[in-house]
Amino acid sequence: MKNKNLQAYSFLSPFIVLVSIFYIAPALLTIVMSFTSLDAAFIWEYAGFSNYKRIFMDPTTLTIVKNTVLYIGVSIAIVLVLDLFIAIMTTYFIKSDGWASLFKSIIMIPMITPSVVYSVLWIWFLDASENGFINSLLHSIDNSFTPINWIAEYPFLVIVIVQVMVSLAYGSIIFSSAIRSIPENLFKVARVDGAGEIEIIKTIILPNISGHIKFIAMWETLGLMTNYINILLITNGGPLIRTEVWALNAYHKAFINQHYGYGAALSVMLILVV
Repeated sequence: MKNKNLQAYSFLSPFIVLVSIFYIAPALLTIVMSFTSLDAAFIWEYAGFSNYKRIFMDPTTLTIVKNTVLYIGVSIAIVLVLDLFIAIMTTYFIKSDGWASLFKSIIMIPMITPSVVYSVLWIWFLDASENGFINSLLHSIDNSFTPINWIAEYPFLVIVIVQVMVSLAYGSIIFSSAIRSIPENLFKVARVDGAGEIEIIKTIILPNISGHIKFIAMWETLGLMTNYINILLITNGGPLIRTEVWALNAYHKAFINQHYGYGAALSVMLILVV
């Protein structure tokens, strides 16, 4: 038994070493850093819990928490509804695998596109000038249309839409696979009993994929809590701090303001929540 364990650990050792170097060690270093006053001078001085006290004393903290909760809540709700709609339509109603696969391939484009390219495209779409795609399109429909600065006027809506488009593909594919795994006999029996399509969705499809729905909700929540790249590139947390979320705030404090100890404390707080 010991020999088997040693053999298993020997196979796992490269993975364990990599995880320790690139994940565990930085996490421990971040925790240590959060108890220091480390800044641009790179002087490691113990500061106790002063960084954590500063978080609760910061007048912007409550606004950033509200932004984060609202951003995650709204995004998750929209993503789950659209994922279920796409999965049911492309798996249950559309029987052609070719058309379903084509549609899924299209919605995967935002997910596989590099964040910089994806964000630049959105900036062009929403450009405040007449050259912006949406403004140009609306102007072609109505010559009296005045260009709108979409990012400045509707920043929160913009970041939600941008994130939803990225998140659609993963959940819809998971849900589609789950629906395909439901025995066909259940659908046949339900139709024989006179059940309509809505009843079949409510009583057969949704209960059978409830575990997958919970998984996607958890997965997307964790992703939204820690991912801020698109927000950084499109709004940078603005205007003012209207789109500043917790992870982005930690980045700004650490790498823009160079308050590394304070940024580390913000990151530790996020780790604890996650």
